[in-house]
Amino acid sequence: MTGAGWYCVEAAAGILGALDREAVLGDLAESDCGALRALWDVLGLAARRHLELWVNWRPWAASFGLALPASLFLMGCSVAASRGFDGLLDRPVTASLLGISLLRMLLLFCWGWMAGFAAGAVSRRTLWASALACAAPCLICLSEWPGNWVSGLRLLLFLAPALWGVWRGRQKQQLESGWATFLAATGMLVPLMWDKGGGLYGLGLLWPGWFLVATARRRGKPA
Repeated sequence: MTGAGWYCVEAAAGILGALDREAVLGDLAESDCGALRALWDVLGLAARRHLELWVNWRPWAASFGLALPASLFLMGCSVAASRGFDGLLDRPVTASLLGISLLRMLLLFCWGWMAGFAAGAVSRRTLWASALACAAPCLICLSEWPGNWVSGLRLLLFLAPALWGVWRGRQKQQLESGWATFLAATGMLVPLMWDKGGGLYGLGLLWPGWFLVATARRRGKPA
């Protein structure tokens, strides 16, 4: 198994899991098929393995039930939270106004982290699909943003806590029930960020918090 063709075969086998990769490469080493046929077989097996993942509900829930709609909601929350601080420059700063602005930023941080944690924990092996589902609306909104790219960054204030949440979720970290309940309860404060239809839309996207609560309580173990 030498040459550029077999190098491509070994690189393609990296898509597979460790057990499948070792078994396939071992079988190919013992066969007398050409590199092109071997590459076709490896890519076919990888496609079947990834399609099998989508038989379960988890990839659909993580990507199209959470990452895609939540990214739209959180971008709106990012703009709303940043505008709250813009308002501090246009009017006298009061304790209530400053408190509301800081609370909105805290809620944005919690919702972004919670959504990222759920996406990373619910479907780790199809996280790439969740990333694409989140990136697509973000890139579209950035391209349509009426301003320079610096001001457009206010759309993505949720991204840093969301990425942190994904990292924690992929580590298979289990939340304590107290923290899970706290994160889920922040969803009740959606009207502070959005009114009317926007609030109802946001409440519908906070199912990951209660999912984490149910999981933490069922296992009964700390992270």
